Amino acid sequence: MPEKTGKRRRKAFKRDADSRQRGQRDRGRQAPGYGADQRSLSDYEKSSILRKYLEPDREREQELQRRKKEILAARQARKEKNIKEMKELAASRVSYVKKPFAGRSKMSILLTAAALALGGGGIWKAVTTQGQASLTYGAMGFCSIFLSVIAIWYGIISFWEDDKNYILAKLGIGISLLMLAAWTGIITIGLRG
Repeated sequence: MPEKTGKRRRKAFKRDADSRQRGQRDRGRQAPGYGADQRSLSDYEKSSILRKYLEPDREREQELQRRKKEILAARQARKEKNIKEMKELAASRVSYVKKPFAGRSKMSILLTAAALALGGGGIWKAVTTQGQASLTYGAMGFCSIFLSVIAIWYGIISFWEDDKNYILAKLGIGISLLMLAAWTGIITIGLRG
């Protein structure tokens, strides 16, 4: 029996030694850079490579931001340049809208309108009565001539006002001159005829 017990003890001892050796080997495999950790290290390398390609490139982002800023600055500069050019162009043009009308040119156009109304009324009545109009309509014709001369005078003196819009004065003078020429023709034909 003692023999059996000794064999058993030796087997148990051998088993313990084997298990200790296996344990040391297993512990050695678990050391950094060996076995299972090698797999995790390669996983780490893989994840770092993936991170490298998947994470945004900081330098590239900075470059893109810089380009965006340059593009926006260029657009702003172009816009300011266009505004400046438009202002220069507007300054070189004559704007009748911004300048007020000359005060006397308003009077000239009003007198011209009155002369047209009086002259038109006198001629209309003379035509409808076949030349037998009363003295009132003749007076209307002479008032029309008188108002045309005054309208021309107001138109001329309105040009003495500085930095004003003279379009009404030019219009009043032009229409009044045409009316005077028409009245001269009518009176000349009437006296000869």
